[in-house]
Amino acid sequence: MNVVTPQFKQSKNLNLIADLALEMNNNSRFFLVLLSLGAAIGVGNVWLYAHFSFKSTGLFFIPYLIALVVLGAPLVMLELSIGQYFNKNVVDLFAMIRKGFSSIGWLMLFNSFIVMSFYAVVLSWHIVYFFASLGLQWKDDAKAYFFGNVIQVSDGFKNFTQFSLPVFIALVIAWVAVFFYLRKGFESMKKGFLVTVPLFLVLMLFFLMYSLSLDNALSGVYSFLKLSFKSLLSLKVWLDSFALAILSLGLSFGIMHAFARKSGKGFMVGVSCIVVLFELMVSIAAGFILFGMLGFLEMKQGAALDISAFLDLSSQFTILAQALPFFHKPTFISLLFFAFLSIFFVLGTASLAYSITHILVHKFKTKHMNAAVFVAGFGFLLGLLFIIKPGFYIMDIMSHFVYYNVLIAILLEALAMGWFFDSDKIASFINQNSVLKIGKVWRFVVRYFVPLIVLVLLFSQAKSDYLLSYKSYPLIYLLIFGVGTIAVPLIAAFLMPQRLLDRK
Repeated sequence: MNVVTPQFKQSKNLNLIADLALEMNNNSRFFLVLLSLGAAIGVGNVWLYAHFSFKSTGLFFIPYLIALVVLGAPLVMLELSIGQYFNKNVVDLFAMIRKGFSSIGWLMLFNSFIVMSFYAVVLSWHIVYFFASLGLQWKDDAKAYFFGNVIQVSDGFKNFTQFSLPVFIALVIAWVAVFFYLRKGFESMKKGFLVTVPLFLVLMLFFLMYSLSLDNALSGVYSFLKLSFKSLLSLKVWLDSFALAILSLGLSFGIMHAFARKSGKGFMVGVSCIVVLFELMVSIAAGFILFGMLGFLEMKQGAALDISAFLDLSSQFTILAQALPFFHKPTFISLLFFAFLSIFFVLGTASLAYSITHILVHKFKTKHMNAAVFVAGFGFLLGLLFIIKPGFYIMDIMSHFVYYNVLIAILLEALAMGWFFDSDKIASFINQNSVLKIGKVWRFVVRYFVPLIVLVLLFSQAKSDYLLSYKSYPLIYLLIFGVGTIAVPLIAAFLMPQRLLDRK
């Protein structure tokens, strides 16, 4: 007969509780990685890597990797660590440093709202094309179909009261889909990403293998990988790499701060490294897919590769779509292709929307369902600005100038944490909760290197835009939708009612 003493029972129960706690902590870390990866690939424009690599050198991955390691990873670590350390929504988080620094959190919220709104519209374009794939309706003239039949863009800035009905209907569908990611807060986000991210990986692997098996695909890939060591000496290449490192990781929107609050403490260094490496691999894989298809299209149409590919949000519809009718089982491949591209914008829109609902729930005690309805509703309303006849031009201008908002938010975040808060506390927090002890190095990077690089990027961008001649758009619209995109969120963030700034 086995005799179990009370002490042994108590010890066994304690071990069981410890094991369960460890398992819960590991699960929280898993979901932190999952959601951080989804946000990075969703918000970041991975197609820009292929454009820069083709334009400059096939060795672009070298400066890009360096930029990701010395700038991207420390910034991801910054946002994750302060999210865990302060355990506050992004507005109240900065208010704990200095009362007026709440404005940094509000600026991040406004940045999220702007980008989220036009991401949802781009998602609606993909939804239209998913259904249009059933008849390959663009096969006769892809460019004319996109601009004339889908978004129905006007010739210049006119017809502001008319809109595209197909995109309007698709936008409703897009926001209904995003709503299901938001409706229960972090729990529904976890479930949604648990399905969407693996699906994305499967489709990416499929299209990587498929595109490389196409005729003349290797010729396109060769253009993507052409080596030019001399280009590595170009300052422009390095500026592009640092700019892309910021744009490709979903920074400055309050996303990482919100996700980090829901995870077990620690693992910031690990998550940052995983996100950076994953982003690099996805960018390179996307480049192979893109240029494999472009090489095939070059053979079919006898046209040279278009270096403007994926420089704007219409490229996949006006350039890549031309190749789809030539594929084996083109309808099936087109359905998969636009489902694959849709995932980027589903993940991005949901992540940005979650960063806003997180503030509404944890600052204003709003219920998850009500916050989801509010964000989806107002996101849809702002999206109407981009589906009117001149909406494509408005979106193009705003997506170009919102880059300043991203840089300004990151600069203010780095200055606030590096110079107005005892960053040794965050460095120690990182070291206490990570296997790699890099907190001191991280502190130096955040205090000195990040502000320097961001200021250089701001100066470089302002130098190219100071004449307000972006794509020769009329000056009045560049002022309204370009300068306004920078000025209005900044002014609104710094003029928020004091009672909202003080509230904790």
